[in-house]
Amino acid sequence: MSTIRKTLFSTLLCSTLLSAGLPTQAAEKGVATDLEPLHHVILENKYVTVMRVLIQPGQSTLFHEQHLDYVNTHIEGSPVKIEYPDKPVNMTEMKSGNVKFGEHQGKSDTDKVTNTGNNVNHQVAFEINIPGPQHFGNASRPNNAAFSQVLDKKTVRGWKVTLKPGASTGEYTQHGPGVRVFFTEGRVLIADQTHTNRVKEVWVHPGDAFLTEPGKVDITAASGENIIFNDYELL
Repeated sequence: MSTIRKTLFSTLLCSTLLSAGLPTQAAEKGVATDLEPLHHVILENKYVTVMRVLIQPGQSTLFHEQHLDYVNTHIEGSPVKIEYPDKPVNMTEMKSGNVKFGEHQGKSDTDKVTNTGNNVNHQVAFEINIPGPQHFGNASRPNNAAFSQVLDKKTVRGWKVTLKPGASTGEYTQHGPGVRVFFTEGRVLIADQTHTNRVKEVWVHPGDAFLTEPGKVDITAASGENIIFNDYELL
């Protein structure tokens, strides 16, 4: 086949695959999620690896493999294109405030994400490093208007917490390790359970994340605006 005919054939084949939403080339070599350059590891212990994902408009991740259960909190969403090595492209949207759970324990998945919007796509995600459930206890939260359950899986549960200025979660017991991810900026007071009337004061920002441990918990919003965060606990 001549060089011109090869070029025309390749162009026609690529156009056909694109119109069908199929990959146009052999799958790129994937990397582990925590080694993907746009997935920045910010916190880690033996239970979880927490990553901040920042994708600029028009920017793409590498193909990355997820083989552990995965919780993704969308701080600032955007329209995205998700490509797979062996499946059609998925044009979808990551919506701000949403939570996505990937049940990858025992069944890995590989994808590549492109930000097709006009703003930075900001996510805080964590992998659960140890196969579960690990039977820490029955994760629950106070039955009041501040808490809304957003995740209930065999390895992790999660709640969206909305505290009005001056409001408190009320004291509750956390049984397993966890992750706390904030959506808003402001001052929070976290009760020191070892000393009466003592608190830890923290100024938080959208996307701030913290590792949490078992024990008594009581959090107060101490700014003039609502404090909103997601509270996750491993099972």
